[in-house]
Amino acid sequence: MNDEDTAGPVSESRSAPGEAHARGADLEARRHRQSRLLKTVLKQQIRIRGMRYKDIADQLGVSVMTVKRYLNSERVPVETLEDIGACLGLGLLELAEIAKADDSGDALDLELQQETELAADYALALMRLLLYSGMTVPEIMEEYAIDEPTVVRLLARLDRLKLIELLPGNRVRIRGTRHVEWRPGGPIRRTIENDIRKNFVAMDFANTEEFFGYESVRLTKSSIRQLEGHMRNLVRQVRTLHRIDQGAKSEEKQWYTLFVAQRETNWGFPVNQGQRLIPRARGGPAYPSLPATLPHGDLDPDR
Repeated sequence: MNDEDTAGPVSESRSAPGEAHARGADLEARRHRQSRLLKTVLKQQIRIRGMRYKDIADQLGVSVMTVKRYLNSERVPVETLEDIGACLGLGLLELAEIAKADDSGDALDLELQQETELAADYALALMRLLLYSGMTVPEIMEEYAIDEPTVVRLLARLDRLKLIELLPGNRVRIRGTRHVEWRPGGPIRRTIENDIRKNFVAMDFANTEEFFGYESVRLTKSSIRQLEGHMRNLVRQVRTLHRIDQGAKSEEKQWYTLFVAQRETNWGFPVNQGQRLIPRARGGPAYPSLPATLPHGDLDPDR
């Protein structure tokens, strides 16, 4: 009798450590998988931005070998991955969103197909933009007075492209990250460039009463990397403002486009016959471009 009374509790107490160990192992496996996904995303984003591990190392104040170890070691603190993401202008939540999108089996295989179809159909691309901005289908229909068959056709195409999940009642669930990094040289980048040339640059900046900034300065490579970081942070701040204004009434909001860019400008010094001398310290063409440019000019007042 006494043996039976004690057998149950002893058996239960022995099984509890085993269950706790299993739960701990499962948690550790999930953390390891999440860390692996984040490191994969970081490597992809470094390539997409045309950066090198040395660029990351310089910003973190560590060696290139240390950065490689961070991105390839089994156990890396999430804070370290967050620091690397900050060098790319990406927060931990944005990295997680990208990782979630890339974790689906065929997400990367469809990337070029997605971009190609969006670039070829303005209505399809605009519908994606509106949905990813947080607008609901009823809001879009009311805002643009679009008939339901047209909306359903576009939603079905976005669903086939795996950009959204079309639910009953024309409700949608966004698939992947809301803020896409379009591939350099890809169809969407070319479409955006054409739009900038045709519509944005053609605006009357000279007479605008809104903020307009234009600075031409000489910077080191280190300062240029810092500048690019500030530019990415500005874009992130705009996204934050967008999220804050999600709850505002539609009539209180207006669409705005933020264009943030920088480029190398080797100012050419004008000489005879419309030719220009380029700075001796830099190779490459003069800015602005002219038919003829003489090499090896000297614009450095310190020489």
